[in-house]
Amino acid sequence: MESLVELRDVSVTFKMGGLRKRTQVHALSDLSLCLFEHEILAVVGESGCGKSTLGRVVLGLIRPTSGEVLYMDENIWKMKWKRSQRSHSTGQIVHQDSYAALNPMRTVYQTLSAPLIHYGVRRGKSKEEVCNLLKFVGVMPPGYFLNKYPHHLSGGQRQRIVFARSIIPKPKFIVADEPVSMIDASLRLSILDLMMKLNDEMSIAFLYITHDLATARYIARRGRIAVIYLGRIIEMGKLDDVFQRPLHPYFQALLTAAPIPDPRLARKKKVLPLKSMELPSAENLPSGCSFHPRCSYAEEICTTERPILKKESGDHWVACHKVGRIPSWNHI
Repeated sequence: MESLVELRDVSVTFKMGGLRKRTQVHALSDLSLCLFEHEILAVVGESGCGKSTLGRVVLGLIRPTSGEVLYMDENIWKMKWKRSQRSHSTGQIVHQDSYAALNPMRTVYQTLSAPLIHYGVRRGKSKEEVCNLLKFVGVMPPGYFLNKYPHHLSGGQRQRIVFARSIIPKPKFIVADEPVSMIDASLRLSILDLMMKLNDEMSIAFLYITHDLATARYIARRGRIAVIYLGRIIEMGKLDDVFQRPLHPYFQALLTAAPIPDPRLARKKKVLPLKSMELPSAENLPSGCSFHPRCSYAEEICTTERPILKKESGDHWVACHKVGRIPSWNHI
């Protein structure tokens, strides 16, 4: 597969505070990642670990402090203006809050017809095209919803409208930033299935950002997963490989925190002890491995030397000094 977007040693630092006391928040640190054509890549991690910043860097909405962001092997921050504008239309974003993403003063028809006309659909055919879009994303019957406002719709319906709008420019990839976290649990699978439909039928690649391991495992079961901790990828690979054989203590801890629906298996569940439950501050990152203040297996080398992301087997990568020396572990 060819890479659509590639991040090479990307770091993003935000300056906070007033003129007298300015602090630096390290959102991403020397992060490298590829999003390939037609794939679904799930990015998981705790709140505040840099997942949303990563999505905005991929879309070109945030310029990295250092490193390169390549679209089709070309640096997006060095492109000529016209080519840069075309590259931006090939990537779209779907936000967590669908209500905030839609103009409350515009009907569904107005929301979808404006971009359709902008991208070349004649005004006389705009109503027909809007209906076709609504059918495709599962908002039925389409004629009933044309004159509805966002406050008339459920959370799932609004999110489908956002997806309908996002596919109008025929994007190569979509960054989905927690797209189901504000939707009823009973409707989440339907939105994930819609994303997989767009992936299968329109060959749209997805960067799926979430803190929910269950939804990540469902949507990326044929793709890859990247686990982020304090702005760095600490484990990455094909989803089945990473879930079946988690190598990094942080991801092992995440799996122990995930609920198990079967009570018999839940009683056998092993809990990985952590030295601390507190996430270190992004203003003052720990030296060496950023997870060492919480890791039960940390040694002296972990406090002084930062581990490099290395391939362990196949397409399974991990950044940990203790790989191969940690006791065999399974969360069940």
